[in-house]
Formats: sequence, structure tokens, C-alpha cells
Amino acid sequence: MKASRELEKVLAHAETRLAPTGARRPTDVLPLYKKFLKVEEHRLRLRHQAGGSGREICTRRAELVDVLLGYVFGAASSAAARGNGGPEVPLALIALGGYGRGELNPFSDIDVMLLHRQGAEVSPHLEEMVNQILYLLWDSGFKVGHSTRSIKEAIAQANSDMRTKTAMLEARFLAGDTELAREFREQFRAKCVVGHERDYVKMRMDDQVARHKKFGDSVYLQEPNLKSGCGGLRDYQNLLWITYFKEGSLSTNQLVGKDWLSESDQRRIERAYDFLLRLRTDLHYATGRATDILHLNLQEQIAIRLGYSPRKGQLRSETLMRDYYNHTRNILRVTERITEQFVSGHVTSKTRALFSFLPLIRAHKTPIGDSFFIRNKQLHPARRDVFRGDPEQMMRAFELAQERDLDLSPELEDLLSRSLRHVTRTYQYARGPRVRFKSTLSQKGRVGRILRMMHRVDFLGRYIPEFGQLTCLVQHEFLHRYTADEHTLVCIDKLDALTETSDPKLVAYRTIFEQLTDPLVLYLALLLHDSGKAVGARPHAEASALFAQRVATRLQLSSEQRKSLILLVDHHLTLSRMAQQRNLDDPATVMEFAQIVKDQKNLDALMLLTLADGQGTSADAWSDWKESLVWQLFHQTSRYLADRKSYYEQTRIARETLLTAVAANLPQDYAEEIEAHFEYVPDHYFRSNGVPDIVEHVKLLRSFLENVSSAKEFLLKPAVKWKVVTEQGHTVMTFCSWERERLLAKVAGSFAVVPLNILSADVFPRDDNAVLGVFRVCDTKAQPVSNPRDFEVVEQTLCRALEDESFDFVPLIEKAKRSSRGAALGIEFPTRIAIDNETHPTYTLIEFQAPDRIGLLYDVLSCLDRENVLIPLSRINTQAGAAIDTLYAIDGSTHGKITDSQRIRTIQQHLKDAILRGSAKP
Repeated sequence: MKASRELEKVLAHAETRLAPTGARRPTDVLPLYKKFLKVEEHRLRLRHQAGGSGREICTRRAELVDVLLGYVFGAASSAAARGNGGPEVPLALIALGGYGRGELNPFSDIDVMLLHRQGAEVSPHLEEMVNQILYLLWDSGFKVGHSTRSIKEAIAQANSDMRTKTAMLEARFLAGDTELAREFREQFRAKCVVGHERDYVKMRMDDQVARHKKFGDSVYLQEPNLKSGCGGLRDYQNLLWITYFKEGSLSTNQLVGKDWLSESDQRRIERAYDFLLRLRTDLHYATGRATDILHLNLQEQIAIRLGYSPRKGQLRSETLMRDYYNHTRNILRVTERITEQFVSGHVTSKTRALFSFLPLIRAHKTPIGDSFFIRNKQLHPARRDVFRGDPEQMMRAFELAQERDLDLSPELEDLLSRSLRHVTRTYQYARGPRVRFKSTLSQKGRVGRILRMMHRVDFLGRYIPEFGQLTCLVQHEFLHRYTADEHTLVCIDKLDALTETSDPKLVAYRTIFEQLTDPLVLYLALLLHDSGKAVGARPHAEASALFAQRVATRLQLSSEQRKSLILLVDHHLTLSRMAQQRNLDDPATVMEFAQIVKDQKNLDALMLLTLADGQGTSADAWSDWKESLVWQLFHQTSRYLADRKSYYEQTRIARETLLTAVAANLPQDYAEEIEAHFEYVPDHYFRSNGVPDIVEHVKLLRSFLENVSSAKEFLLKPAVKWKVVTEQGHTVMTFCSWERERLLAKVAGSFAVVPLNILSADVFPRDDNAVLGVFRVCDTKAQPVSNPRDFEVVEQTLCRALEDESFDFVPLIEKAKRSSRGAALGIEFPTRIAIDNETHPTYTLIEFQAPDRIGLLYDVLSCLDRENVLIPLSRINTQAGAAIDTLYAIDGSTHGKITDSQRIRTIQQHLKDAILRGSAKP
């Protein structure tokens, strides 16, 4: 065996380096031991880098420590006997826990127990032995867990603490008195195992539930815990520990062929366990310490170290994490199914012999035809060959689970997993399964649970392979917090939840859902909306639509259903993007979107899909502000679709009507100011603001002009008003000032020093050289700004910047960066800049996305100021560490579009420099 040859090399090296030390105290020749370890650790690292398996490296490290402790124990025993002048006392050195199991990652703890026969008083010989062994391990850099016990003390401790019992369950003799070690093993089994089976299994199952809850309760965490997370190393080990309590063997071999574990499942979880050990070994090497959390900022580095390559448009780290999720998913599914069988008391003639201590449950069962029966609210197979002659019963099982609100029994889950070979291309096109599947997806509020059942046994991906390609697919995007398959199922869960929601924020969505006549198309659209990601398509919507067309054909959807499905999938991001990035007060935006959705039915379905997709992505993806924008576009489009002629009439600028209404809400002495305001502001101002807003603006303008006329020192001081809009998650800051160079950049810089996030910025220049600005802002936690101190800092900074043309924001922004506790973006996010003259008739759209940071917008706007580019309108969209902004720009000289191609290229390059380098100077 290869491992034996490697061990022989270690033994030969030890013979050369350590044997000559003879009976000298180990701590007296510590440098020799450390040099021996350094050489062998280097060999282990090289073997790991050359592709050594997880088990191999961990086993070899345990063997290395075995050899080391063998020499240490012998030398320490001789030195202790010589130093104390008395006879050696019987001692046994026992490895416990992971070390006892023969598995050590680079910085794993070394757990050992010194077993003796003495009473409460510890002899000098024993004390010297303990000191020599522990000091050498500590001084060599090991983290040591240790105990010194008699057999009686060890047994008592094991029966009083489950963790200790589990550690001793894996006890392995290292050196010393073999008879003492044998006696301990016999007593441990007789007094700690026999008769304690049921209690131990229950404690281990309770521990697994609590551990899963503590570490996220999901396989699909972005920063998983390799040891204790769902499907991690501990789940596999837990299964072995439970099995040991009957068979006395820490191996999955005992479960194969006894109706617990198929050979294919065994191969899957063994491969998965080896993968996790190798990944954990590299994580230890990469960080130089014992750690189990695979942080985002380490994933790309470790993927490179483990030899991953970019594949199908995926980053190395995404490919690594897809492997991780696949393996941990396999461990979780198998271990959960088997432990559920333990709990349910499931027995066959074979399993009864293996776990005779488990309770034998024989609850009443209700037959359903010849294929299934119900027991304890679970659906069971009537026989093991139920799917062999009639594979359609597989789809029937899920249909029954939905109709009768049942769970699948562990035995049925196992049988479905083993029968996937029946789900062939012929099966995918067959009428029976097709009708049942479409019926399942037509039940409002009851779809997600069944699709999860299907996915848990891999049936869903076999029947709808377009979805199957998404299994464990990782997308390290700035918003997504789940793998593609889990994200899809979470979206469907969110849609289901609408049927029973009482949340005031969701009631309007529930009403739309209740009125939806064909939920099948919407559920299918959610199931397939990200399917294009599987082929690396970016953007993925078009590829997803092609997959949707294929599924529509296979499921024989009607022509109308097929068109709706393809539209929903192709445009599943359009509503959200247009709402957040386009000027919603512009009728052209509404008309363009209405041409896409075509009718109210599609608009309703797209609204629900947008909600589910946003909520199913992450908490950051669906803020109150973004939701208010989506509703604004939804309502305006509904009006347009209902009566286009009426919409045009309503969107005409009726200045006279507005003027009359504003005058009615202000005292008579405002008459001249109202008339001047209506004459001086641009047309688009009236599309953005209603009567209450205009009234407040006129008051603010009076306040500004009064300040100017009475000011003795600072004539440029702006008038500012703050309004907290809690229900929409933002605060509105309105200001009035004289038109100044770099005005917008100075306002952005003033917000950055707090720091505050800008959600939108509308600037309305008046013909009298005054400027009215409306900014919607929130804090770094996406909450409305309400602290008066923040208001004061913004206003004071803006006043100073307007007064002093050479005012430098950079030191203040750098200070804000240092003091901010906001989490930095943990993943790479590409910087993209696009300048578009096609979308809007009068503005050039400058769209950019970049990793967000304090002062980013200040740098961008300062750059555009230097390029003589004006920004009358903007849509600022900051989410989960990414800025995705659209600026409506005009040439500062011509007040028209920016059309010169060379100038556009120059602006793009300078913008890129400003975004990447920052610290824009005036």
C-alpha cells in the first residue's frame, strides 16, 4: 500500500533523527524533534500540492504524530523512571477525537489521554511523563487537548458528557501499556455503549438539529463552515458515531446492503467527505491557522491553489463552490434520510438486526391504490418495485403529496432517488407525467414545497433538465446569496407565501396574485428565469428565454401561454431595471415599457415575478425605495394600457391648472413668486412634482432669497429642507442655491462625509440662475436619515464648499472611509461604463456600474464637471456593495446630446480613471 510505503519513510527518518537521542528528556533535545517535524510537514505539504487526497494527507499527518509521540513517550518514560529512581508505572497514551480517528488537518488539535491505574494522588513519575509530552507538543506548535485519567474516571466522564463520550468512542492506542488500553476499551463498550444506545442516538440527533440551526440551516451559504455546517464533515461523522453504537465500526460499510445505504450513495458521501478534508487542509495552509469558515475573499485564492480553471463563463471560485455545494448536498441528503429512518423506527429484516435498540413503530396505514399508503402523514411506497413497471407513479407520488398535504417517507425518497433512470426523454414527453406536472404548477400557494421535494431527490432536474443544469450553480454576483437552484426555489416560496400574507406591504401583491387566471405560466417562468446562467450567458435572460421555449414545446403549452412564458423569462429583469435606472416622469419610459409587456395580464405577472425575484435574491435586493419605483412604473403603465389617449392627455403639462392649485395653497403675497417659478423652471419639473411639492419649493425659494438679501457675510448660503419618508425608506433633502460650477459634485461630496447614500438626484435650473435640487438619501444601512447631527454636517460642509472654490473634500471623505463600519465588498465586481444616445430623445445616458465606496459619486460628478457635462437627472442605485447608476447628461455648451465619438471615448476613459483611482481633485 502506498500509505505504508510513506509511513516506512517517516519511520526511517525518525530512526535517523530521533533514535540517537536515546533516553534523553524530549524537552532537552527539542530542536531535533522540531527539525524532524519541519522536514516531514514540508513533505506533506508538497504531497497535498501534488494532488494528494483529503483522507491521504490527513491520515499521513496522524501517522506522523503517531511516530513522534511514540519516541516522545518512550524517551519521557525512561527519563521519568531514571529521574525519580522508582519503577515505571503502567501508563497508556490514547489518541481521542479526530486524532483517534486518524484524521488530522494541518492545524487540527491533538487530543490525547494518559491512562493510568493510580488513585487520586498523582505520582512524580506520572507528572513528569505528562509534562514531557505536553511541553514538547506545545513547543512544537501543536494545539493540544489533554487529560490524565484512570479507567474509572474516564468512564464516569464519558457517561456525564456526550462530547467526551464521542471523543473516547474513537479512542486509539498509541504507546505504553497495551493491557491497560485493552481493558479501557472493554469497559468503555460495556459501561458507556451497551444500554446507552437510545439516549446516545437521541442526543446526537438533537445535536445535529441544533448545530444546523446555529450554522445557517442551509448547505447553500456563501461562507460555509466546512466542519459544522449543513452537509459538512460533522454530519458524516455523526452518522458513523450512531452506527458504531451497534456495530462497533466507524465505517459506512456497515450500512450498505441493509436497506439504509445504496452503494452509489456510499460512493457519493465518501467522495464528498474526501473533498471536504482536502478543502479544509488547503484552507489551513492558506490561512496558516485552524479555521473552518470558507470566507468569500479566500475562495478565489483556494480555487487557484486546488487547480481550478474558469469554466463556461464561471470564475474559478464559482466552480470550486459548485463542487462544494454538490458534495455537501449529497452528505446532507443521505444522512438526513437515514436519521429520519432511525427516528421513524423504519425496520426491515436486515435493519432490525442492525438497530434492534430503536423503537418498533407500527402506526395505522391507509392504502392509496396499489402503489402507496399513508402512515404518520407520510407517503410510503407499497412495494420496492412500484416504479419499475409504471414510472408515471413517480409523478403521481408528488401529486398525492400536494393533494393530501403529505411528506415523502425516507423510504419513498430513497426509492425515487434510485429510480431516476426511468426519467428518460420519452418520459419527459409523455402525456401522463406532463398533465400531472402542469396540474402541480397550477395550484396557487402550494407549488414550492412540492418542487423542493422533487429537487431533493433530483427528480426535478431530470424531468426539467433546463433547471437541472442550475443545481449548485454558484454566481458570485453583488446581490445573489444563494446558488442558482436554491435562489429559484426561494423565489417560488416567496410567491407561494403571498396567498396567505397579511403583511400590509404585500397585500397589493396578494390581490394581483388572486386575480391571476393562469398561475402555471408564472410558476414556470420563475422556475426557468435563470436557466441561461447554466451555459455562462451574460446577460442570461435571452438564453433563459430560449430554454423556456424548449420547455413550453415539451409541455405543450398553448400559443398564448408560450408567448407569455417567453416574455416573462426574457424580461424578468426589465421592470426592476427600468424603474431604478430610467426617468419615470418621462412618458417615453412608460410607453417603451408598455410596448414590451403588451397587456395588463403580462404586466401583473411580471410584477409578481419581479417581487419574488427581488425577495428571493437577498434582503438588500428589495428595499422600500426600489419597491416604490417599481410600483410607480407599474401604475403608470397600467394607466397607459387601459386608455392610451387618456394617458397622453393626463401627461400633458397643464401649467395653468397647476398654477391655480398652487396659488390656492399659498397666501396671496406669493403670487409674483409663483408666477416667476412657473415661468423659470424647465418643463420636466412639472412631470416630477405635484402640487404639495411645488408649494414647498416656492416657500424654500422665498427663504433662499430672503437669506441672500439679509446675509452680510455669505451670500451663497443655500436654503435646505429635510423630510423623512419612513414608509419608502429614504429622506428627501431639497435645497435652493445659485447656479455654481461643480454644484452637483459639491452636494454629493457633502453627503459622502457623513456618509450617506444618494438614491436619486434631480436638479432643476431656473432661468434666473437659481437652482432647485431634490436628493433622496438613506444611511449606509438603507434606512431613512433622521439624525439632526447628520443634517447639520451636510449643510455646514456644503456651505463651506460653496463659499470656498478651492475647498478640498478628499481629506473629509478619507476620514469618513476610516470611521465607517460598513462592510467592504467581498467579491469582485466589474466596472462598466456605457454612454448611450439611442434610448432617450433629448438626453445622453451615462450608465456605470462599479464597486460602491464612500465618495464614488463625488468622484464621478467631479470628473463630469471637468468634462463640461451637466446632469439634470439621475437614478442612483446602490445595493449590496455595488453602484449601478444612470445619469441623464447634456453638453454644458450646447445643452444638447453629447454626440462627438472622440469626446465620448475621452469621457469614458476619464470616468474609468475616476472610478478606479478615486480622490478626484477640483
